Amino acid sequence: MKNLKGKYQVKILEIEDYQALMACQSACPLGTDTKRYVKAITDGDYEKAFLIARQTNPLVSVCSRVCTAPCEKSCRKKDEGSPVDIRALKRFACDRHGVASPHAVAKRLDELSQQAEWVGDRTGNHILTMSRQFRKVKEARESSRKAAARVAIVGSGPTGLSAAHDLALLGYRVTIFEAASLPGGMLRTGIPGFRLPKEILQQEIDAILELGVELKLNSPIGRDQSLADLRAQGYEAVFITIGLQDPLRILDMEGTDLKGIYSGVDYVRDYEKISLGKRCLVIGGGGVAIDCAQHAVRQGAGQVMIACLESWETMPASLSEKEDAQEEGIVFHPSLGPRRFLGHEGRVTRVEFLKVSSVFDAEGKFSPTFVPNSTTILEVDSVILAVGQASTAPSLSGLEGLEMTPNGLIRAAEDMSTNLPGVFVGGDVRWRFTRNATDAIADGQKAARAIHGYLGGKTLEVRKKGYMRALAPDFENTRCETIAPIKIPKRAASERIRTKEEITLGYDEAQARQQAARCRQCSIQAVFDRSRCLLCGTCAETCVNGALRLVRVADIQGDEKVAKLTDALEKASPRTRGMTAIIKDESRCVSCGMCARRCPGGAITMAEFYSQEEWE
Repeated sequence: MKNLKGKYQVKILEIEDYQALMACQSACPLGTDTKRYVKAITDGDYEKAFLIARQTNPLVSVCSRVCTAPCEKSCRKKDEGSPVDIRALKRFACDRHGVASPHAVAKRLDELSQQAEWVGDRTGNHILTMSRQFRKVKEARESSRKAAARVAIVGSGPTGLSAAHDLALLGYRVTIFEAASLPGGMLRTGIPGFRLPKEILQQEIDAILELGVELKLNSPIGRDQSLADLRAQGYEAVFITIGLQDPLRILDMEGTDLKGIYSGVDYVRDYEKISLGKRCLVIGGGGVAIDCAQHAVRQGAGQVMIACLESWETMPASLSEKEDAQEEGIVFHPSLGPRRFLGHEGRVTRVEFLKVSSVFDAEGKFSPTFVPNSTTILEVDSVILAVGQASTAPSLSGLEGLEMTPNGLIRAAEDMSTNLPGVFVGGDVRWRFTRNATDAIADGQKAARAIHGYLGGKTLEVRKKGYMRALAPDFENTRCETIAPIKIPKRAASERIRTKEEITLGYDEAQARQQAARCRQCSIQAVFDRSRCLLCGTCAETCVNGALRLVRVADIQGDEKVAKLTDALEKASPRTRGMTAIIKDESRCVSCGMCARRCPGGAITMAEFYSQEEWE
């Protein structure tokens, strides 16, 4: 595109630029190589697809069901109307070769340690390839387990499990201290079984424990033992990942002390002990609110409603979650803000709302405003406040000495280290947090790296590497433009309410391969050999999307690298003056390979970009 001076703005791509083109992988907190496992499904190699997905994610079968799928939100197919259903494709691979599959890959570790060299390039910030992971832990068990440093992890949620997994692979003796009677944290108590079957969660946890990780249940830090006690027991590093244990009741208004009002956390955890009555109202607009409402339906509430500050379009819950809820008869009341709770004989019976005119102010800060004299009253028998969790002093007892924030979170640096030497913190209780499973797992991986560096007396840096892998000359990638998206199969509303089984069924084999073929394979690039270019313009004429253009060198500009290149071209030879530069608009390229096939001089080849990160 030309600027006001009539110049084309160009850039010589670096590793980060190529990574950004693979928007799905760049959006994943774990750096999972999404396009590779999607391509493996297209090719019918489902075990390879699983191993690639598992490579960066020790809880991959869990995430294939509950991940918020930032990869899909960044998919370039989204601009064409519908992104590739990447999470559903991951589930397809996990259901066939993950922990819950009939022929779980864990049973074939010895065989995999001798092969699978195609997973030889790491992605994301994970430690080792799948084949090398288990070979390393086997060696660690046999040789240096007894001599290894001891690491305590406080909390068995996704962050703690992820850190335990990586530290065990690095040879450390890891012990997880969990206050509850079962491991898993919010994955177990905060996500209902109709979204995440508990047997799948337990199987993922068991696979991590089999690496030599010790799990101590009913062992809260604070009641019977403190940080000082852990140090006295010989733990050289401690990783705190206790999550947000306390309900967040930010609704400071009349009537919150009435009976029949529950927090979302308490309800999902103890729903079997709670009687909702016939009319249940959930206040909140996110995925937790949807979960609570669907739980209430399955518990037998005759009328279930959701009220939230946001409009239908801006609710944090995904469209598919909202549609699932509507199918089950749940009624939405968007753009309503609670004003007060009214009751009779000490129990809530009504909730009074005002219509919301805006949720955020001009600067984008949360500051709801309401329409005067716009009262709406909903009759209820129970109310569930699905408005989040908090961390307060009771849940942090025994952790004295840590630097805290005013709202009860623990301060930590980017490497998860705290103000206390050897003490690290991650997950939701960290002062900079995001509440989804993949971010939590990524926190655990970062913490494992930081702890490894701390115990080794050095800071570990991450170095990025990138390279191109040539594709066959007859490469063609045009089918992705012609395949229509299909909805992910799910159980009928009446069936899933009655059975309380998973809502989604997942793709069958034919559907998975077809939908995987929708992927544009954004990592595929046209590579130009300047020495063979005839400057004929055939590539630009061939490209139906207008991604390529021949221009004069004098008409392009950019950063210092571009300036040096254009100066060198102008000085090199009279042949390079005039219309001699080929520029490419990446936003228009669909990686079809037509330019390479039509190039008469063979100056263009197609190659796939790969990136990886290594510790130094």
